[in-house]
Amino acid sequence: MIGETLGLRYDIQTKIIEGPIFTMYSARDRLSGRSVGIREIKSPFNDEMEFIRSLVQLIPKLTVGHPAIENLQEIFEEKGQHYLLSEMPKGSLLRDRIKRFAPFTVPVALATAQAVAEALDALHQSGIAHGDVGPHNIVATHDGSAKIQLAGIWRTYPLSRTAGAAVLPQMAPYLAPEVCMGAEPNPLSDLYSLGIILYELLVGTVPFQGENPTATTMRHISSPVPSLRGINASIPVAVEQLVSKLLAKKPENRFQSAHELVIELRQISDQLRFGRAPSAKKSDEPAQAPVVEPAKPTRNQRKVEKPKPLASGESEEDAKAKRVKKDRDVPSWLMGLIAVAILGAAGMIMAFVVDLAQKPREIKTPNVRGVSVSEAREQVRKLKLSVRVASKEPNERLEPDHIISTRPAPGQLIREGGTIDLTVSSGSRRVKMPSLLNMTADEAKIALGAMNLELEGRPARITIRKNEAVPGAIIKQLPEAGMEVSRFSKVRIWIAAYSDNPLGSLPGESDSQDGAIARSFKFEHKVSKADGEVRVSIEMTDEAGTTEVHNDSYSNGDTITVNKIGYGPKATFKVYYDGVLQDTIDVEPKLTGAKPTP
Repeated sequence: MIGETLGLRYDIQTKIIEGPIFTMYSARDRLSGRSVGIREIKSPFNDEMEFIRSLVQLIPKLTVGHPAIENLQEIFEEKGQHYLLSEMPKGSLLRDRIKRFAPFTVPVALATAQAVAEALDALHQSGIAHGDVGPHNIVATHDGSAKIQLAGIWRTYPLSRTAGAAVLPQMAPYLAPEVCMGAEPNPLSDLYSLGIILYELLVGTVPFQGENPTATTMRHISSPVPSLRGINASIPVAVEQLVSKLLAKKPENRFQSAHELVIELRQISDQLRFGRAPSAKKSDEPAQAPVVEPAKPTRNQRKVEKPKPLASGESEEDAKAKRVKKDRDVPSWLMGLIAVAILGAAGMIMAFVVDLAQKPREIKTPNVRGVSVSEAREQVRKLKLSVRVASKEPNERLEPDHIISTRPAPGQLIREGGTIDLTVSSGSRRVKMPSLLNMTADEAKIALGAMNLELEGRPARITIRKNEAVPGAIIKQLPEAGMEVSRFSKVRIWIAAYSDNPLGSLPGESDSQDGAIARSFKFEHKVSKADGEVRVSIEMTDEAGTTEVHNDSYSNGDTITVNKIGYGPKATFKVYYDGVLQDTIDVEPKLTGAKPTP
């Protein structure tokens, strides 16, 4: 494929990854000039049309908009071959880095696990379980973070006759016990898989590995976790406790959310960064003694047993048979139990694969015309369906976000797990213009898009003096707030700028940071527990990176207010007194303009 052009647009450049279902290539998009990822769907999966249709329906529902989650865009076809288009992550597979460099230092391993946990947190909050968390689906990026790939794709495997069996050898070392016993992947099973990855980063091997996928999954179900400190005594006790909690056999004994795990990883990383030994925690559950594999004796250490004299009337063959029986110090009844356990685990794996191979049943599309999108979503959820807003149209009879029509139409057959496309009312043809003041251009796009309005071109500038407004915030709009306008009208905006802000540097003047949305953040801090006057510095971390946003001297009781524009759904502010970390706060964006009026 290298050197070919797909769709008269994508020039295939390099083969990146060979997987059981996809072969991924890097390509250049002739229209945008950007690098993109092209996954060729391998045979026989390319010819399984139900599998292809399930991918087409699923991809739009996997969009999360987080920089650590791969953006899957669409399925397209050329000459009977199907391809999955995605962004092109910059970095290398974590699987390859582990092979080359593992084991990693504790800070590096924790930082990698934190990056993956933050991505899983965003994924889980969107209602998506990754289902196949492993180094084969994680890209270690050049800036030290990570990006997870193919999140949620496991849901398409039931529509293929052989996909489940094809991916099982790759998934087996990272599957949670409950998934090995036939349960569907879920957020807590994702955290178990991340625990396996963290274990592998720290010591270079996975804790459970059998001769085949069946044996591996049996060990997930029944074998205790080998001791990390038994392999490397320099690993802090707190880190071993964290990994043991992630690898708890029962889901209720693990971390209950990726967000909870992120907080714990940050705390341990901060303690290590400031030279403190991470504090071990007392467990409410009885501690399970880690298993340390005894070292096998060398050839020189093995004792040679001298042959015993034959008993009276005993032949050499009888004596040899007795020695063989004694050497096999596993009773026959126990050997039988082991055989039954192996067969049982094989049965569970086969049940898992068979379950994946079963086709969903067909049901009639319900009639949700005239109801709100939220009501429709609740109705179809009970039928194991989902809905997607495909388009919006003005409608004088229906309120905004109420359904005009569906595809398939009511009464037509749709497969369980399918998606119903909705045409939704955008309300009457005229609306009152919302206030966009103090928003960013990205926030204005979201607010206007909800009313079928849009921005006209890029924002113009109005130069302001220092501290009059936040650079990049909207300070003028036309039409003005409160005016009645037709839907699909365009709105002009002006943003605040200092005279020394370079052109193109403010939000809205150029493309967002890797697709991240610019938002307004407000952070307040009251100085306390300071010994006299202290130097207070404040750092803000968002999807664009970490920058110092404030630095001045204060005393107890002083209140500091910081207004900044950042990228992404949240920003983390860290407060330092004379260089010592005092507080870390996650801040949600604030919309200071009025909400849109329907």
